[in-house]
Amino acid sequence: MIELAIDFTYQGKEYPTLVELAKALPLNSAKLVQWTEDADRFAAEAGSLCYESEPRLGIVNHCRDSGHNTVLEHNIFSFVKKVPIFVARQDMRARHASFDERSLRYVRLKDGGFEYYIPPELKKPGREEELNQWIYHHEKAFELYGHYTDEEIMENERARALLPLGIATMYVDSRNAVGWRHHTMKRLCLRAQEEIRLLYRSIVNQLVEKAPRLFGDLNMPCFMKQGCGEAKTCGLIELDPVTRRAVAYEKKLKRSQVPVETKL
Repeated sequence: MIELAIDFTYQGKEYPTLVELAKALPLNSAKLVQWTEDADRFAAEAGSLCYESEPRLGIVNHCRDSGHNTVLEHNIFSFVKKVPIFVARQDMRARHASFDERSLRYVRLKDGGFEYYIPPELKKPGREEELNQWIYHHEKAFELYGHYTDEEIMENERARALLPLGIATMYVDSRNAVGWRHHTMKRLCLRAQEEIRLLYRSIVNQLVEKAPRLFGDLNMPCFMKQGCGEAKTCGLIELDPVTRRAVAYEKKLKRSQVPVETKL
């Protein structure tokens, strides 16, 4: 029987509800909260049914690398995320994902419901004036929001239109293994925004821990089978002009004497 595991712990502390866990997360982070138990094994079982063979774990690698994605789709993984809105909106572009997001309609200023993102550039020495400006504009927006809503000048859903894109939002993001693979490969690319790339590196680490066969190969696209698909590259990694894979990756493949076509 397929079972879904649930875990509301973070940094050694168990939270009674998903809301409390989400609030405890630092801004721009994600925590795996639900997943298919023994996902690698079940993918192997599904693959063995297709080929009418013994359910060896190597089948997962074969299906994963050959694009036999339906075998991977039976496994579900859910994260709770606490990120700036501008990061969350990149998730909304994902295919085959299910979301449930905290509604700002129910957030009151007096309840301390707002956190916001501060870019690392503003935390550097000599940027105190710009940092103070950033903080001022956010706090002023919250002040106006509180005035409009607490004084019942307008409904929350209208007042929220003035809130900056850097404020935190919280949501559950559920996808099957293929959905996570598809979006993650794009967001690990060095051309992706740093905040998004770092978030997805954390997500990959958690996925690999639970299902190393399903996700163990995930990396920047230029360090994977398909190679770089960007018309404009990052310019930071030397690419093979034919395969558009990283030269360092090509050398690694040759040293391991594994054919590029299979890479099992």
